[in-house]
Amino acid sequence: MTIQANERGGFTIIELMIVVGIIGILAAIAIPNFITYQAHSRRSEAFANLAAVARAQTTYLAETGAFFEAAPFPDFSGPGLGTQKMGWDAASDAAYADLGWKPDGNVFYSYENNTGATACTCTLCFTASAFGDVDGDGLPSAIMYVHPSVDIDGAVTGECPAGLFGFGTPVRPEDGQPIYDSVAIQRTTDEY
Repeated sequence: MTIQANERGGFTIIELMIVVGIIGILAAIAIPNFITYQAHSRRSEAFANLAAVARAQTTYLAETGAFFEAAPFPDFSGPGLGTQKMGWDAASDAAYADLGWKPDGNVFYSYENNTGATACTCTLCFTASAFGDVDGDGLPSAIMYVHPSVDIDGAVTGECPAGLFGFGTPVRPEDGQPIYDSVAIQRTTDEY
């Protein structure tokens, strides 16, 4: 039996181009989803740390009669906010020593605490904020824990904005109501 010229094995250039096109389409779908997944994973750091800061603030209030205030640490002016972790250095340790809080290792976010002692409209409130850019798009994002000042009836009488970027209280996307006493995403500029 002889093999004729048109019965050779292998793939045609058209078949190879189709396979390359399918791989390209799959990559175009998968890569953005993977980047979003990574940013979401990095953002979980801020949720855990801000919940811990809120607990520490409650203890600090019980011990001192006031909430703790601190500028953003670690200082991100050199490396900038981004997808690389920043070192939790000696200055950061010193800034948060009185609060008794320290994250586990290096961080993606810079942490700030604003109280009624600064630009807040209340006497007994605080806002803990985590500023970052974990998706690397150049837009700062904020994860926040806002504890407002309330009157004897539980009505909100004041709150603190984030000091660094001036972000206000996060709101629920579905109804626009402020989110208090819970870690929440401030969606003003960027979700990540």
